[in-house]
Amino acid sequence: MGNKNGYDPSVTRGVQTFLHLGRWVIVCYWGSSLNKFSFGDRVFIQNQYGEFWLGTIEPDCYMLICEKPLKTVLEGFSYLHAEYEMYKAHEDSDDWFCEQGELPF
Repeated sequence: MGNKNGYDPSVTRGVQTFLHLGRWVIVCYWGSSLNKFSFGDRVFIQNQYGEFWLGTIEPDCYMLICEKPLKTVLEGFSYLHAEYEMYKAHEDSDDWFCEQGELPF
C-alpha cells in the first residue's frame, strides 16, 4: 500500500483528496458531487468523456487553469509541478513585474 495522502490512480469513482507538492488537490469523478472544499483548492473535475478539467475554487466561480481538458490526472501534475517550480524560483523576491509599469491590457 502506498502513501495514503498521495494520488491513487486505481480510484475511479467518488471524490479523492490527496497532497501534492505541499498542497491539497481534489479529484471529482464523473457522477460525483463535491460536498467539502475550501476556496483556493485545486480540483480536477472529470467530464462525461473521461477527461479532466483542472481549476481552482474561487468565491464566485470555478476558474479553469488549463484551456483544454486533460486526458489523465497525471498529465495535470506536470502543470502543477511547473507552477510549483516557478513559485520556488521567485519565493524570496518581489521582482515579479521587474518595474514594467502599467500592463498593456
